[in-house]
Amino acid sequence: MSAIEKPIMGSPADDSLMMIGCIRTVHGTRSYPVSFRDVHADSRFGMTVFERMGVGAGSTVLVTSGSSEYAHFWPYQIAVAELEGCVAIAENFIFDASRSEMFMRRLPIKVAFGISDAILNGLDSMNLDVVKAFTPTDAICARDGAADRLTALGFKPWRMVSFGPAYGFVSPKGETFYDDREWLLEEADGELLISARTARALPLVRMPTGVRGTVNEEHQFTLS
Repeated sequence: MSAIEKPIMGSPADDSLMMIGCIRTVHGTRSYPVSFRDVHADSRFGMTVFERMGVGAGSTVLVTSGSSEYAHFWPYQIAVAELEGCVAIAENFIFDASRSEMFMRRLPIKVAFGISDAILNGLDSMNLDVVKAFTPTDAICARDGAADRLTALGFKPWRMVSFGPAYGFVSPKGETFYDDREWLLEEADGELLISARTARALPLVRMPTGVRGTVNEEHQFTLS
């Protein structure tokens, strides 16, 4: 690892704190510390996610996130770089939706990643055509409500499912997966609970995610 890379990513064995993010579920909000080691692990999973979406050398990925979400999204940005792609960054706020539209209009976006209701609401408020904005992209990866709205408009988005400290994904074909090396999903009374399998900066044991569903022995989840 070069001297330039080390301050950004640290070492895969470096348990020192890198940043503080935020976990939000229907049960409440809490701080979310991540270490350099956590970021390495999460970026490896991010590479797997993007490879499934067709990202490779030369691909451009639009990533939309808010400042409190950087602990979640920074590993995915690293994953794009590791795949020799380029990241176009926009904020996950209504007032910055036009930036997402501008990138999708001007650049060959392989994946529009992290699309939320705020982005769609912002496009609507600025009288920007949502269908026209997203049609040029090869793939869309949207959060729950936005995924439903884009599906209703005729798109076939990937769905991002927030499990608190981690994301699960549902492909357009209905295939589900999450990082089962780092996390364990279990079901109790119809709700999915998440536990850390590894020595992460934030130890979690059976944290309620607020997501209704089930999970099987192959680590595939089903939403209900």
